[in-house]
Amino acid sequence: MGDTEPFLSVASRNRSIAHLTVFFEGTANTIEPITTQIGLFFALTDAFDVSGGNLGGAPITQPRKMAFDGCGVTDGFCGTICAKGLRRQCAAVRRQVDSLVAELASTHQAPPALRVNAVGLSRGGVACLYLAQALADLHMSTCELSLLLFDPVPGDLLTVAQLDLFGFTNTSACCDVSMCQCLARVLALYPYEPLPAIACHAPVLCHYPDHCLVEEEVTPGCHQGALQVHGLQGPRLDFDSALSFLRIRRWLMECGTPLDHRHLDCTVSVKPMEEYCLRKCNQEVKRNRASVRSSHTAHSHWGASIIRKKVSEEAVYLNQHHKLLCNAAARNEDSDWLLEVEPEMTPFPSGLLCLLSLLGLVTVFPFLVS
Repeated sequence: MGDTEPFLSVASRNRSIAHLTVFFEGTANTIEPITTQIGLFFALTDAFDVSGGNLGGAPITQPRKMAFDGCGVTDGFCGTICAKGLRRQCAAVRRQVDSLVAELASTHQAPPALRVNAVGLSRGGVACLYLAQALADLHMSTCELSLLLFDPVPGDLLTVAQLDLFGFTNTSACCDVSMCQCLARVLALYPYEPLPAIACHAPVLCHYPDHCLVEEEVTPGCHQGALQVHGLQGPRLDFDSALSFLRIRRWLMECGTPLDHRHLDCTVSVKPMEEYCLRKCNQEVKRNRASVRSSHTAHSHWGASIIRKKVSEEAVYLNQHHKLLCNAAARNEDSDWLLEVEPEMTPFPSGLLCLLSLLGLVTVFPFLVS
């Protein structure tokens, strides 16, 4: 099996000379020391680090990178509970974008678009969505934005989001990025294994612009357990984390983020990892482990579901990435995946019904005892 990178048309459409790649960690995670693959890919990105907010300092042709610790690390309790700090991080990225766009305009008569790639885990995925909103006024000819959302979690209970009539929750605030003129591509990865509802880890499915290339892909694993670093080396590879690594690496390369391949070769062995993941995918597609994970969605007040279906003859591939690893033809042809998003399959609103039952009981109780 060859490691053939299927560069999409969106990757070749804009041959920009200026690149910025941004990494947002999950709530309680740090970039340094490395907690998850978000920090690992930041280290592997061969670019000038402008995380400190410094503007300039390198030629416009030199790629730049930024990274942010999780909002629970930077903003403590309020960051953990309310995602405080994400908008501030996005404002820092916007300042960097404005500086690079201005430099391009001053040095080129017909300046090419700045390419911005953003990768985020959990609440960091929500930060990517806030970044799209922060850059919404920029036209595609000025800035081309691509997002990789790994299990974007707003941190709200499904019931709380369902009762949010005034848009106060993170779910309501982040789920619509359809106004972003410069959003060119989105890859949203959703691990299918659910966490308990009380953990507030239901991810969000968003509303994107019509012109945007959107890939919503369900992947094996459970939240950031599918993005660990320790499972990428040694004789016992972690399948979930290895598959995620290959998918993110492929996406970054397709979107033009420069990776330090010498550093990469010292970190992981890509070819053996691909062969291992393909074998495991072929085994997984034959295993019966049906499950359902609830999610928020911009397309329904009641939410949607991320599912692993029962084994069937129609489901030849685990997901889109499995098909890529097989080097199968007709990549964009519709297939029946074992893992997929079901927008029409709404979760049972148990929390909302319990709350309404409690309110009803409180209302009628005085009449029952009088």
